[in-house]
Amino acid sequence: MTPPVKARSGHILLEAKGRYVDLLKVYPEIHRRVVEANRPFAKEAEPMVPEILLEENLRDLRANRKPAGYNRAEAFGMRLIFPLGDPKRPEFYFSKPLRCQEVVQLTEEVSTLMRRRGVKHTVEYDRLPLGAPRGLPAMPVGTPGAPASPSGPSVVY
Repeated sequence: MTPPVKARSGHILLEAKGRYVDLLKVYPEIHRRVVEANRPFAKEAEPMVPEILLEENLRDLRANRKPAGYNRAEAFGMRLIFPLGDPKRPEFYFSKPLRCQEVVQLTEEVSTLMRRRGVKHTVEYDRLPLGAPRGLPAMPVGTPGAPASPSGPSVVY
């Protein structure tokens, strides 16, 4: 299957008998690529944060626990998420707030890396349940700026 040109999220699902500890041999490279993708958005005041997050995630992987990933507060940065899900089939995904080529490129690069290192997996795109679009929040009647009735604003003299 050919990957899409743009995606909002790229998901990597380990094989049915896969475990988090299987990611130990590839995770440092995955983490480095996500940090590099976020370099333009990184704050210079926090130079040690990526290394600290890497060590915490490696500690979780060694214990076969779900790691935290890389979910920093950069508004347009790349995120690496390990969602709560089926513990018998670990997964992680890369996401950005908008559909873009970077998500597809990073997902494909990591998939190739994992294939070379013998980690069996599948790749899917845009699996996030985004829900239906929401309108503006309802404003109670009598609030300044809100219409008093559905037919339009009423004026009291």
